[in-house]
Amino acid sequence: MAMEIREVHEEMIAPVKKFLGDREGFRDQNEWDGLFNYLWKLQGYPYGYAILDQGEMVGFLGTIFSERVIAGTKRICCNTTSWFVEDKYRAQMLPLRLFAPILRMKDLLITNLSPTVRAGEICKAMGYQYLDQEQVVVPVIPGLASMLGIGRRNIVFSFEPSEIQSHLNPDEQQIFADHRNLPCKHFLIKERTGEYCYGIATSNPMAKFRHLKGNWLNICYLSNSVVFARAFPLIKKALWTEGRFFVLRYDARFFSSKISQIAVRRSKLRQYKSKEAVPSPIDNIYSELVTFNKY
Repeated sequence: MAMEIREVHEEMIAPVKKFLGDREGFRDQNEWDGLFNYLWKLQGYPYGYAILDQGEMVGFLGTIFSERVIAGTKRICCNTTSWFVEDKYRAQMLPLRLFAPILRMKDLLITNLSPTVRAGEICKAMGYQYLDQEQVVVPVIPGLASMLGIGRRNIVFSFEPSEIQSHLNPDEQQIFADHRNLPCKHFLIKERTGEYCYGIATSNPMAKFRHLKGNWLNICYLSNSVVFARAFPLIKKALWTEGRFFVLRYDARFFSSKISQIAVRRSKLRQYKSKEAVPSPIDNIYSELVTFNKY
């Protein structure tokens, strides 16, 4: 049996999990379920591509396909993740061959949301562009207005699924349904005018504040960033009390201006590739960030 690139479907899930689990420093506490357990799986599209040498797996690239409505048009998207090839095969250009099937697909929007610096350089050479190179970290420190509830009567802020769903349009309803089995934080901000922001974030404990049970709130999707920015000073107390969210983290592209005077910027690479123009900001959902609950 010669060297081959093979699509990964259900029958190859167990071998892929074993392959990735056996890689030193490349393991996952949930046994890589984030690559295979999500509700929006598109029929006929693979979970990834594997390199087989004489039937033995020596490389893998994960692909999370989705169908999204972007600027009113349905598009097939592919988020790539978990790229690993055994050392002795890396000099043979085999790692790049794993990308060939998706690069040949017509009108595909490809994202690469958690590349290493080296992987980012390789993808850039293949024509990927940067979505972002910076991430913003903002402490959630309730001010006087938030503590006294000033202005809160003018907005609705909720983490409650039933209340969130009742306000969403059909496209957002689908996003909510697709992510309901994942450990995402869904939230809604609605102003008295009727404008609202539906958001999805991942969350994980802050190591430095573990004794206080403090958490990160990592923004992955906002339906209306302007509404979120206006409401942020008013919802800080609720973020503290309802979720123990001490720090907000987001990619710089999510907001056109500062939402806080206290902020720290860090390097963070996010990439995409598309033959068609992408008229609206690309978010971080339908990716390994939400299926693995990371950032």
